[in-house]
Amino acid sequence: MAQTRFTSRTGGVSNGAFADFNLALHVGDKPDSVNANRARLSELIGISQARTLYMNQVHGAEVFEVRASSSSPTTPTADALFTTEPGVALVVLTADCIPLLLSSSTAIAAVHVGRKGLVAGVLDSTLACFAQSGDAGAEITAELGAAICGDCYEVDLQTYREVTRAHPATATDEACHHLDLIAGVLAALNRLGARTLVSQDCTVHSPGYFSYRRDGVTGRQAGVIWL
Repeated sequence: MAQTRFTSRTGGVSNGAFADFNLALHVGDKPDSVNANRARLSELIGISQARTLYMNQVHGAEVFEVRASSSSPTTPTADALFTTEPGVALVVLTADCIPLLLSSSTAIAAVHVGRKGLVAGVLDSTLACFAQSGDAGAEITAELGAAICGDCYEVDLQTYREVTRAHPATATDEACHHLDLIAGVLAALNRLGARTLVSQDCTVHSPGYFSYRRDGVTGRQAGVIWL
């Protein structure tokens, strides 16, 4: 059975704008601090750092499959990680986007879902990996960690129309053109019959989380899943 963990911004050693459990190397934090935080995360979940896989996330639809026989790069460029291998921890980093953790009895995935990735099809690409491994939608459990809520995620009108045209459930009110990405992801998962668990925390409203929209320069929290 899969195990999961979502982190917040507390519990680490980083300082300043990255205080204090920042897990991202690309945001300007000191690498020694980030590596210390990553070591702490590995201790918390009981999986070695060598078996804990992060991504170079680019808001696309690429899924990297972790196999026992493959020689994977340390940090693959992708927006989803998928595996059927036990003892491997998959990590997604966020600071407003949705950290989505998917699991079945034999497979797991960590997915980075922002508006660009949702439109690009990262959720569809990841669910296709489960289907190829023999898992139907009703066999999948989905956990959505803290993310920006529909009240906080304002975009320009053109972007609003593009996203809501592709994913109608993300629509709120065209007059204010706020996107509800959580509703969009849930609509897709509900159509499959997946079981869903959703955090009620908004990263912008909650100072205990990193939020790019709120703070600009900031760290990243994580969603982690392993078999």
